Amino acid sequence: MVNQAIVNVGRWSALAFGLVYGYTHNISLNNQAEVHQKEAAYRHQEDLIAQAKEAFAKQKLIKAHASPATVELDFESPDFDFEAYLTKVVADEQ
Repeated sequence: MVNQAIVNVGRWSALAFGLVYGYTHNISLNNQAEVHQKEAAYRHQEDLIAQAKEAFAKQKLIKAHASPATVELDFESPDFDFEAYLTKVVADEQ
Protein backbone atom coordinates (compact mmCIF):
# COMPACT_ATOMS: atom_id res chain seq x y z
CA MET A 1 0.00 0.00 0.00
CA VAL A 2 2.85 2.36 0.80
CA ASN A 3 4.59 1.48 -2.45
CA GLN A 4 1.43 2.25 -4.40
CA ALA A 5 1.17 5.67 -2.70
CA ILE A 6 4.79 6.43 -3.58
CA VAL A 7 4.18 5.43 -7.20
CA ASN A 8 1.06 7.61 -7.37
CA VAL A 9 2.90 10.60 -5.87
CA GLY A 10 5.72 10.05 -8.39
CA ARG A 11 3.28 9.86 -11.29
CA TRP A 12 1.41 13.01 -10.25
CA SER A 13 4.69 14.82 -9.61
CA ALA A 14 5.98 13.84 -13.07
CA LEU A 15 2.72 15.02 -14.62
CA ALA A 16 2.90 18.36 -12.80
CA PHE A 17 6.57 18.78 -13.74
CA GLY A 18 5.76 17.98 -17.37
CA LEU A 19 2.97 20.54 -17.45
CA VAL A 20 5.15 23.27 -15.91
CA TYR A 21 8.06 22.44 -18.22
CA GLY A 22 5.78 22.42 -21.30
CA TYR A 23 4.27 25.78 -20.34
CA THR A 24 7.63 27.48 -19.78
CA HIS A 25 9.14 25.91 -22.91
CA ASN A 26 6.18 27.11 -24.98
CA ILE A 27 6.67 30.65 -23.67
CA SER A 28 10.38 30.58 -24.55
CA LEU A 29 9.64 29.28 -28.06
CA ASN A 30 7.07 32.04 -28.60
CA ASN A 31 9.58 34.66 -27.42
CA GLN A 32 12.23 33.29 -29.79
CA ALA A 33 9.77 33.37 -32.69
CA GLU A 34 8.86 36.97 -31.86
CA VAL A 35 12.53 37.98 -31.75
CA HIS A 36 13.18 36.29 -35.11
CA GLN A 37 10.16 38.03 -36.61
CA LYS A 38 11.37 41.44 -35.39
CA GLU A 39 14.87 40.76 -36.76
CA ALA A 40 13.42 39.77 -40.13
CA ALA A 41 11.33 42.95 -40.25
CA TYR A 42 14.40 45.03 -39.33
CA ARG A 43 16.49 43.34 -42.06
CA HIS A 44 13.69 44.02 -44.54
CA GLN A 45 13.69 47.71 -43.57
CA GLU A 46 17.49 47.79 -43.97
CA ASP A 47 17.15 46.28 -47.46
CA LEU A 48 14.52 48.86 -48.42
CA ILE A 49 16.76 51.68 -47.17
CA ALA A 50 19.72 50.29 -49.14
CA GLN A 51 17.60 50.08 -52.29
CA ALA A 52 16.38 53.64 -51.80
CA LYS A 53 19.95 54.87 -51.33
CA GLU A 54 21.04 53.10 -54.52
CA ALA A 55 18.14 54.59 -56.46
CA PHE A 56 18.90 58.06 -55.07
CA ALA A 57 22.59 57.69 -55.98
CA LYS A 58 21.68 56.64 -59.52
CA GLN A 59 19.29 59.58 -59.81
CA LYS A 60 21.96 62.01 -58.58
CA LEU A 61 24.49 60.47 -60.97
CA ILE A 62 22.12 60.92 -63.90
CA LYS A 63 21.46 64.54 -62.91
CA ALA A 64 25.19 65.17 -62.45
CA HIS A 65 25.97 63.89 -65.94
CA ALA A 66 23.19 65.87 -67.60
CA SER A 67 24.54 67.96 -70.42
CA PRO A 68 24.49 71.73 -69.90
CA ALA A 69 22.41 72.09 -73.07
CA THR A 70 19.43 70.56 -71.26
CA VAL A 71 19.48 73.16 -68.49
CA GLU A 72 16.15 74.94 -68.26
CA LEU A 73 15.80 78.61 -67.50
CA ASP A 74 12.73 78.26 -65.28
CA PHE A 75 13.72 79.95 -62.01
CA GLU A 76 10.36 79.04 -60.42
CA SER A 77 10.88 75.29 -60.90
CA PRO A 78 11.86 73.36 -57.76
CA ASP A 79 14.22 71.30 -59.95
CA PHE A 80 16.11 74.35 -61.18
CA ASP A 81 19.87 73.86 -60.77
CA PHE A 82 21.54 77.25 -60.52
CA GLU A 83 25.02 75.74 -60.61
CA ALA A 84 24.28 73.93 -63.86
CA TYR A 85 22.84 77.15 -65.28
CA LEU A 86 26.01 79.10 -64.38
CA THR A 87 28.17 76.33 -65.85
CA LYS A 88 26.19 76.60 -69.10
CA VAL A 89 26.52 80.39 -69.17
CA VAL A 90 30.29 80.21 -68.61
CA ALA A 91 30.63 77.52 -71.30
CA ASP A 92 28.62 79.66 -73.75
CA GLU A 93 30.85 82.67 -73.14
CA GLN A 94 34.00 80.75 -74.02
